[in-house]
Amino acid sequence: MTAMTLLVDRRDAELSLSSNRQVVCLRYPDGDIFRIGINALKQIVVQGEVNLPTSLLRALHTVGVSVVLLPAHGAGEGIYLFPQSSRNIDLRLAQYRAFADDSARLALAKLMVVEKIEAQIQWLGHHQIVHQLAPMVRQVQQASDIAVLMGIEGSVAQIYFEKWRTLWADTWGFKARNRRPPRDPVNTLLSLGYTLAGHSVGQLVVSHGLELGIGFLHVPYRGRPSLALDVLERVRPFVDEWLWQQVEAGLLSPADFFVGKEGACSLEKSGRSRFYGAWYGEAEDFLQQPMRDSLAVLLNKLRQYRVIHPTAEIME
Repeated sequence: MTAMTLLVDRRDAELSLSSNRQVVCLRYPDGDIFRIGINALKQIVVQGEVNLPTSLLRALHTVGVSVVLLPAHGAGEGIYLFPQSSRNIDLRLAQYRAFADDSARLALAKLMVVEKIEAQIQWLGHHQIVHQLAPMVRQVQQASDIAVLMGIEGSVAQIYFEKWRTLWADTWGFKARNRRPPRDPVNTLLSLGYTLAGHSVGQLVVSHGLELGIGFLHVPYRGRPSLALDVLERVRPFVDEWLWQQVEAGLLSPADFFVGKEGACSLEKSGRSRFYGAWYGEAEDFLQQPMRDSLAVLLNKLRQYRVIHPTAEIME
Protein backbone atom coordinates (compact mmCIF):
# COMPACT_ATOMS: atom_id res chain seq x y z
CA MET A 1 0.00 0.00 0.00
CA THR A 2 1.34 3.43 -0.98
CA ALA A 3 1.86 5.78 1.96
CA MET A 4 -0.64 8.65 1.96
CA THR A 5 -0.48 12.43 2.22
CA LEU A 6 -3.02 14.01 4.57
CA LEU A 7 -3.85 17.57 3.49
CA VAL A 8 -5.61 19.83 6.00
CA ASP A 9 -6.83 23.08 4.46
CA ARG A 10 -9.67 24.38 6.60
CA ARG A 11 -9.42 27.03 9.29
CA ASP A 12 -9.79 25.78 12.88
CA ALA A 13 -9.66 22.11 11.91
CA GLU A 14 -8.29 19.95 14.72
CA LEU A 15 -5.89 17.03 14.49
CA SER A 16 -5.52 14.57 17.35
CA LEU A 17 -4.18 11.14 18.22
CA SER A 18 -6.33 8.22 19.34
CA SER A 19 -5.85 6.77 22.81
CA ASN A 20 -4.02 3.74 21.38
CA ARG A 21 -1.72 6.09 19.39
CA GLN A 22 -2.48 4.23 16.15
CA VAL A 23 -5.02 6.55 14.51
CA VAL A 24 -4.86 10.21 13.47
CA CYS A 25 -8.22 11.96 13.83
CA LEU A 26 -9.18 15.03 11.81
CA ARG A 27 -12.16 16.99 13.13
CA TYR A 28 -13.68 19.93 11.23
CA PRO A 29 -15.61 22.79 12.89
CA ASP A 30 -18.88 21.52 11.37
CA GLY A 31 -18.48 18.23 13.24
CA ASP A 32 -17.21 16.01 10.41
CA ILE A 33 -14.57 13.55 11.59
CA PHE A 34 -12.09 11.56 9.50
CA ARG A 35 -9.70 8.88 10.76
CA ILE A 36 -6.57 7.38 9.22
CA GLY A 37 -4.03 4.91 10.58
CA ILE A 38 -0.81 6.67 11.51
CA ASN A 39 1.28 3.98 9.79
CA ALA A 40 -0.58 4.61 6.52
CA LEU A 41 0.75 8.17 6.39
CA LYS A 42 3.80 9.51 4.59
CA GLN A 43 3.29 13.16 5.45
CA ILE A 44 0.79 15.72 6.72
CA VAL A 45 0.44 19.07 4.95
CA VAL A 46 -1.27 21.83 6.92
CA GLN A 47 -2.47 25.09 5.33
CA GLY A 48 -3.15 28.01 7.67
CA GLU A 49 -4.50 27.88 11.23
CA VAL A 50 -5.03 24.29 12.41
CA ASN A 51 -4.89 22.81 15.91
CA LEU A 52 -1.97 20.37 16.01
CA PRO A 53 -1.07 19.02 19.49
CA THR A 54 2.48 18.17 20.51
CA SER A 55 1.43 14.63 21.44
CA LEU A 56 0.57 14.02 17.78
CA LEU A 57 3.80 15.64 16.58
CA ARG A 58 5.82 13.33 18.85
CA ALA A 59 3.95 10.27 17.59
CA LEU A 60 4.44 11.32 13.96
CA HIS A 61 8.16 11.80 14.57
CA THR A 62 8.42 8.35 16.14
CA VAL A 63 6.91 6.55 13.13
CA GLY A 64 8.73 8.69 10.55
CA VAL A 65 5.89 10.88 9.26
CA SER A 66 6.96 14.38 8.23
CA VAL A 67 4.88 17.56 8.50
CA VAL A 68 4.85 20.72 6.38
CA LEU A 69 3.19 23.86 7.74
CA LEU A 70 2.09 26.28 5.02
CA PRO A 71 1.24 29.89 5.94
CA ALA A 72 -2.23 31.31 5.52
CA HIS A 73 -2.62 33.72 2.58
CA GLY A 74 1.03 33.41 1.52
CA ALA A 75 2.28 35.42 4.52
CA GLY A 76 5.55 33.83 5.65
CA GLU A 77 7.52 30.75 4.75
CA GLY A 78 6.63 27.09 4.92
CA ILE A 79 8.08 25.14 7.85
CA TYR A 80 9.24 21.53 7.59
CA LEU A 81 9.25 19.03 10.46
CA PHE A 82 11.26 15.92 9.57
CA PRO A 83 12.08 12.82 11.60
CA GLN A 84 15.88 12.48 11.56
CA SER A 85 17.26 9.18 10.29
CA SER A 86 20.02 7.53 12.34
CA ARG A 87 21.40 5.57 9.38
CA ASN A 88 24.56 6.40 7.42
CA ILE A 89 26.44 8.11 10.24
CA ASP A 90 29.63 7.91 8.17
CA LEU A 91 27.89 9.77 5.37
CA ARG A 92 26.83 12.51 7.75
CA LEU A 93 30.41 12.81 9.02
CA ALA A 94 31.52 13.13 5.40
CA GLN A 95 29.07 15.99 5.00
CA TYR A 96 30.53 17.77 8.06
CA ARG A 97 34.10 17.33 6.83
CA ALA A 98 33.27 18.59 3.34
CA PHE A 99 31.54 21.64 4.80
CA ALA A 100 34.58 22.42 6.97
CA ASP A 101 36.87 22.27 3.92
CA ASP A 102 36.50 25.60 2.07
CA SER A 103 37.59 24.21 -1.29
CA ALA A 104 35.30 21.18 -1.01
CA ARG A 105 32.35 23.34 0.03
CA LEU A 106 32.88 25.73 -2.87
CA ALA A 107 33.20 22.87 -5.36
CA LEU A 108 29.94 21.32 -4.14
CA ALA A 109 28.15 24.67 -4.20
CA LYS A 110 29.31 25.27 -7.78
CA LEU A 111 28.03 21.85 -8.73
CA MET A 112 24.54 22.70 -7.44
CA VAL A 113 24.42 25.94 -9.42
CA VAL A 114 25.74 24.37 -12.63
CA GLU A 115 23.13 21.60 -12.35
CA LYS A 116 20.40 24.23 -11.99
CA ILE A 117 21.61 26.24 -15.00
CA GLU A 118 21.75 23.10 -17.14
CA ALA A 119 18.14 22.30 -16.19
CA GLN A 120 17.11 25.89 -17.00
CA ILE A 121 18.82 25.61 -20.38
CA GLN A 122 17.05 22.29 -20.99
CA TRP A 123 13.56 23.69 -20.45
CA LEU A 124 14.10 27.03 -22.18
CA GLY A 125 15.44 25.05 -25.14
CA HIS A 126 12.38 22.82 -25.00
CA HIS A 127 10.26 25.93 -25.56
CA GLN A 128 12.67 27.26 -28.21
CA ILE A 129 13.40 30.36 -26.15
CA VAL A 130 16.69 32.07 -27.04
CA HIS A 131 18.79 32.83 -23.96
CA GLN A 132 22.29 33.71 -22.78
CA LEU A 133 22.69 31.19 -19.97
CA ALA A 134 25.39 28.90 -21.39
CA PRO A 135 28.28 31.38 -20.83
CA MET A 136 27.19 31.70 -17.19
CA VAL A 137 28.31 28.13 -16.51
CA ARG A 138 31.92 29.15 -17.04
CA GLN A 139 31.49 32.12 -14.70
CA VAL A 140 30.16 29.77 -12.04
CA GLN A 141 33.11 27.43 -12.45
CA GLN A 142 35.52 30.36 -12.03
CA ALA A 143 33.87 31.81 -8.91
CA SER A 144 36.47 32.42 -6.19
CA ASP A 145 34.19 32.04 -3.16
CA ILE A 146 30.60 31.43 -2.06
CA ALA A 147 29.70 35.15 -2.02
CA VAL A 148 30.82 35.59 -5.64
CA LEU A 149 29.00 32.40 -6.59
CA MET A 150 25.75 33.60 -5.02
CA GLY A 151 26.06 36.86 -6.93
CA ILE A 152 26.42 34.98 -10.21
CA GLU A 153 23.50 32.72 -9.30
CA GLY A 154 21.35 35.81 -8.72
CA SER A 155 22.26 37.16 -12.16
CA VAL A 156 21.43 33.80 -13.72
CA ALA A 157 18.02 33.78 -12.02
CA GLN A 158 17.24 37.25 -13.36
CA ILE A 159 18.20 36.27 -16.93
CA TYR A 160 16.24 33.02 -16.69
CA PHE A 161 13.01 34.55 -15.40
CA GLU A 162 13.17 37.36 -17.97
CA LYS A 163 13.02 34.65 -20.62
CA TRP A 164 10.70 32.20 -18.86
CA ARG A 165 8.05 34.86 -18.23
CA THR A 166 7.50 35.17 -22.00
CA LEU A 167 5.58 31.88 -21.78
CA TRP A 168 2.87 33.58 -19.71
CA ALA A 169 0.02 35.67 -21.06
CA ASP A 170 -0.17 39.29 -19.88
CA THR A 171 -3.32 38.48 -17.89
CA TRP A 172 -1.16 36.68 -15.34
CA GLY A 173 0.71 39.89 -14.51
CA PHE A 174 4.07 38.13 -14.21
CA LYS A 175 6.95 40.59 -14.65
CA ALA A 176 9.72 39.23 -12.42
CA ARG A 177 10.33 36.87 -9.53
CA ASN A 178 9.17 38.20 -6.15
CA ARG A 179 8.35 36.55 -2.82
CA ARG A 180 7.74 37.01 0.90
CA PRO A 181 5.03 37.69 -0.03
CA PRO A 182 4.43 36.82 -3.68
CA ARG A 183 2.53 39.64 -5.40
CA ASP A 184 1.04 38.00 -8.48
CA PRO A 185 -0.47 34.59 -9.33
CA VAL A 186 2.63 33.14 -11.02
CA ASN A 187 4.88 34.03 -8.09
CA THR A 188 2.29 32.54 -5.74
CA LEU A 189 2.46 29.27 -7.67
CA LEU A 190 6.26 29.34 -7.75
CA SER A 191 6.50 29.89 -3.99
CA LEU A 192 3.98 27.15 -3.24
CA GLY A 193 5.57 24.73 -5.71
CA TYR A 194 9.07 25.31 -4.35
CA THR A 195 7.85 24.86 -0.77
CA LEU A 196 6.15 21.54 -1.51
CA ALA A 197 9.06 20.31 -3.63
CA GLY A 198 11.45 21.37 -0.88
CA HIS A 199 9.53 19.20 1.55
CA SER A 200 9.84 16.18 -0.75
CA VAL A 201 13.55 16.86 -1.24
CA GLY A 202 13.98 17.18 2.52
CA GLN A 203 12.35 13.78 3.04
CA LEU A 204 14.78 12.26 0.55
CA VAL A 205 17.80 13.95 2.13
CA VAL A 206 16.85 12.88 5.65
CA SER A 207 16.15 9.30 4.53
CA HIS A 208 19.83 9.06 3.52
CA GLY A 209 20.95 10.13 6.98
CA LEU A 210 22.28 13.53 5.90
CA GLU A 211 22.14 16.58 8.15
CA LEU A 212 19.41 18.83 6.79
CA GLY A 213 20.81 22.04 8.27
CA ILE A 214 24.33 21.79 6.80
CA GLY A 215 24.31 22.98 3.19
CA PHE A 216 27.12 23.95 0.85
CA LEU A 217 25.54 26.69 -1.27
CA HIS A 218 22.99 27.86 1.30
CA VAL A 219 24.53 29.13 4.53
CA PRO A 220 23.44 27.19 7.62
CA TYR A 221 20.98 29.24 9.63
CA ARG A 222 18.70 28.44 12.54
CA GLY A 223 15.68 26.52 11.30
CA ARG A 224 16.75 26.56 7.65
CA PRO A 225 16.90 23.20 5.79
CA SER A 226 20.03 24.35 3.94
CA LEU A 227 20.98 21.02 2.37
CA ALA A 228 17.43 20.48 1.10
CA LEU A 229 17.61 23.93 -0.52
CA ASP A 230 20.92 22.93 -2.13
CA VAL A 231 19.49 19.74 -3.60
CA LEU A 232 16.34 21.61 -4.63
CA GLU A 233 18.30 23.94 -6.94
CA ARG A 234 18.37 21.48 -9.85
CA VAL A 235 14.70 20.65 -9.28
CA ARG A 236 13.36 24.22 -9.44
CA PRO A 237 13.26 24.47 -13.27
CA PHE A 238 11.29 21.21 -13.33
CA VAL A 239 8.81 22.74 -10.87
CA ASP A 240 8.56 25.77 -13.16
CA GLU A 241 7.83 23.56 -16.15
CA TRP A 242 5.21 21.48 -14.32
CA LEU A 243 3.40 24.62 -13.14
CA TRP A 244 3.32 26.06 -16.64
CA GLN A 245 2.05 22.77 -18.08
CA GLN A 246 -0.79 22.67 -15.56
CA VAL A 247 -1.87 26.22 -16.27
CA GLU A 248 -1.72 25.58 -20.01
CA ALA A 249 -3.95 22.54 -19.45
CA GLY A 250 -6.52 24.77 -17.72
CA LEU A 251 -5.99 23.75 -14.10
CA LEU A 252 -6.01 27.36 -12.89
CA SER A 253 -6.67 30.88 -14.17
CA PRO A 254 -5.88 34.36 -12.77
CA ALA A 255 -9.45 34.43 -11.42
CA ASP A 256 -8.47 31.74 -8.90
CA PHE A 257 -6.25 34.22 -7.02
CA PHE A 258 -6.84 37.23 -4.80
CA VAL A 259 -4.66 39.96 -3.30
CA GLY A 260 -4.93 40.34 0.46
CA LYS A 261 -3.11 42.15 3.23
CA GLU A 262 0.21 43.82 2.42
CA GLY A 263 -0.27 43.03 -1.26
CA ALA A 264 0.18 39.27 -0.80
CA CYS A 265 -1.34 37.25 -3.63
CA SER A 266 -3.00 33.98 -2.59
CA LEU A 267 -4.78 31.08 -4.23
CA GLU A 268 -8.52 30.81 -3.53
CA LYS A 269 -9.72 27.71 -1.67
CA SER A 270 -11.31 26.08 -4.73
CA GLY A 271 -8.11 26.67 -6.67
CA ARG A 272 -6.03 25.20 -3.84
CA SER A 273 -8.17 22.09 -3.90
CA ARG A 274 -7.48 21.57 -7.61
CA PHE A 275 -3.82 22.46 -7.22
CA TYR A 276 -3.13 20.05 -4.36
CA GLY A 277 -4.99 17.29 -6.15
CA ALA A 278 -2.78 17.74 -9.21
CA TRP A 279 0.39 18.15 -7.16
CA TYR A 280 0.03 14.98 -5.14
CA GLY A 281 -1.44 13.13 -8.10
CA GLU A 282 1.15 14.09 -10.72
CA ALA A 283 3.88 16.54 -9.69
CA GLU A 284 5.64 14.25 -7.23
CA ASP A 285 6.08 11.65 -9.99
CA PHE A 286 7.25 14.33 -12.44
CA LEU A 287 9.84 15.60 -9.95
CA GLN A 288 10.98 12.30 -8.47
CA GLN A 289 13.77 11.62 -10.96
CA PRO A 290 15.26 15.14 -10.90
CA MET A 291 15.27 15.00 -7.10
CA ARG A 292 17.04 11.66 -7.03
CA ASP A 293 19.50 12.75 -9.71
CA SER A 294 20.36 15.91 -7.79
CA LEU A 295 20.99 13.98 -4.58
CA ALA A 296 22.99 11.31 -6.44
CA VAL A 297 25.35 13.99 -7.79
CA LEU A 298 25.98 15.18 -4.23
CA LEU A 299 26.58 11.66 -2.91
CA ASN A 300 28.98 10.83 -5.73
CA LYS A 301 30.94 14.02 -5.16
CA LEU A 302 31.26 13.29 -1.45
CA ARG A 303 32.69 9.88 -2.35
CA GLN A 304 35.28 11.54 -4.57
CA TYR A 305 36.54 13.51 -1.60
CA ARG A 306 37.28 10.17 0.06
CA VAL A 307 35.70 11.17 3.34
CA ILE A 308 33.26 8.26 3.49
CA HIS A 309 34.35 5.12 5.29
CA PRO A 310 34.51 2.23 2.77
CA THR A 311 32.00 0.20 4.80
CA ALA A 312 29.43 3.00 5.02
CA GLU A 313 25.91 1.93 4.10
CA ILE A 314 24.63 4.20 1.32
CA MET A 315 21.02 4.11 0.16
CA GLU A 316 20.69 4.37 -3.61
